[in-house]
Amino acid sequence: MDIIIREVKKEDKEAINDLFEKLLSNHGCNYGIGHGYPDYIYNKIFDEEQSYNAFVASLLNKDKKEIKTVGYIMLELNKRDRHSFIQGLFIEEEYRKQGIAKRLVNEVEKYSKGLGFNSITAEARQDVFIDFYRNLGYSIKSRKNDATYWIFKALERERKQDDELEL
Repeated sequence: MDIIIREVKKEDKEAINDLFEKLLSNHGCNYGIGHGYPDYIYNKIFDEEQSYNAFVASLLNKDKKEIKTVGYIMLELNKRDRHSFIQGLFIEEEYRKQGIAKRLVNEVEKYSKGLGFNSITAEARQDVFIDFYRNLGYSIKSRKNDATYWIFKALERERKQDDELEL
């Protein structure tokens, strides 16, 4: 079966809520269980300002129809500073180690570049995540606290056809 990466739709909310609760449980957090992804963040994806966006990884059947959401990535958009922040990334355990997380990160980088953003940041709490982001060209920007690092990547601006070189 194939996996498709696409922008989130309003009807994805229940699937994202399920994945978010699995993310919380994997980190030993129980304060958000049963509440789903915070509505105020999810609603910001679809409001006029669109200060957040998300992409999902969906499993396709042999007829190329989506049958299950197996991962997501949530992105905060700081349009004033032209910077993105990865707020959440989660892949169902049985679908890990198949390149899905990498595809999701690549998609939000491409999306951010398309907005003219200069950089993207994520948090990493475990060595496996630090190594994951490093393999994608990220570097440690700073230490947030004893357990968490800020991971950073500068985004090269895609040159538009109407860009002119000044001599």
